[in-house]
Amino acid sequence: MIIAFRTILLFAFLLTTGLVQAEPKSALAWLELMSRQMQKSSYEGTFIYLHGGEMEMMNIAHGYDENGEIERLVSLNGVPREIVRDSANVICVWPDSKVAVVSSSRQRSPFPIFSAKALTQLGKQYHFVVGKTDRIANKKVQLIEIISRDDFRFGYNIWVDESNYLLMRSDLVGKNGKAVEQVIFTRMEPVERVEIEQVTQGSLSDDYHWSHNEDKSATGSVSMPQWRFTSLPAGFEKVTEQIKSIYRQGTKVSHITLSDGLASISVYIDPNYNGEPSASALQEEVSMGAVNAYGEIKDSLQVTAIGEVPMETIKYIVSALEVER
Repeated sequence: MIIAFRTILLFAFLLTTGLVQAEPKSALAWLELMSRQMQKSSYEGTFIYLHGGEMEMMNIAHGYDENGEIERLVSLNGVPREIVRDSANVICVWPDSKVAVVSSSRQRSPFPIFSAKALTQLGKQYHFVVGKTDRIANKKVQLIEIISRDDFRFGYNIWVDESNYLLMRSDLVGKNGKAVEQVIFTRMEPVERVEIEQVTQGSLSDDYHWSHNEDKSATGSVSMPQWRFTSLPAGFEKVTEQIKSIYRQGTKVSHITLSDGLASISVYIDPNYNGEPSASALQEEVSMGAVNAYGEIKDSLQVTAIGEVPMETIKYIVSALEVER
C-alpha cells in the first residue's frame, strides 16, 4: 500500500513538472473543438480586426440555444456601427446616418470556422500542425498551423484557449509567412447566457431608413452563355452555379462559387457588356486585406472573380474561364 501510494505521488509530481504529459490532441481535433465552441456556446469578448491597412475594434456577444446562433457586434472605433446576426438575417445599423440594412445572406465572418467533414477532406491542399503554446490576454493558448501545400491559397495560424477551446487569435498567412489579415482577442470569456435584443423597426426610432438588401436568384426563363474552366487549381471545384440579379436593376449574371473546402472564390459572368464598361465593371486588380478581386472582358462578357485567396489564383481562375458560343 505504501509503495502504491508513493507511486501515485511520484506520478502526480511528474505531471506537474511536465515530465509526463497527456496524449496531445491532433491539430484537426483542436480545430473541430474550437469551431464547435465558437458556434454552439455563449461568450462575450473584445477583439481587434486588422485588414487592408485598417484596424477595427469590436465587442462581441454570442449566444446559442434551441433556435440556433445569435450574435451582436458593436464597433468601438471609427464610424459607429452595430451588426446583429441570427440564423435568418444579418442586420447592420449605422446610428449616425440613421440607416439599417437587412440582408438574408450571411456576411463574411473574420473568424475561421471549420466543419468536421471539411477538415477531413483538406489534407491534400493543407498540412495541419500542432505548434507551440503561448499566452494571449493572460490565457494559455495552443497554436494550430494550417499550412498551404502550394501558392494558390493562404494558410492560417490559429491560437485556441486551452481551458475552453475558444478562439483567441487568427492570422491569415500569405506565402511569405506574413499575416494578411488578423483577429486578436483582448478579452474573451464564456458565459452561461447572453441577452441580445433583436433589431426591429419598432426598436429603432422612426427616423431610421430601412433597406432590404436581398441577393435573390433570378426567376423566369433566362438565356445565358455556356462556359467551362479549362483548368482549376488543385483541390478547387465548382460548388454552386446560379443566375442572379445583382448590381444593376434588371441585369442578370451567372454566379459560380468555387471552393477547396476552406478557401472560396465567387465568379460573376455578365453577358450585358456592350462595349462601354459600366461604373460597376471591374477591369483591374483590387485588393483589400486578404480579399482580392480581378475582372476583364472576355468574348464581350464581363468576367469578375473575387475571393480570399492570392491575386495569382484569382487571375488564374479568370483566365481559365472559356465561354462557349
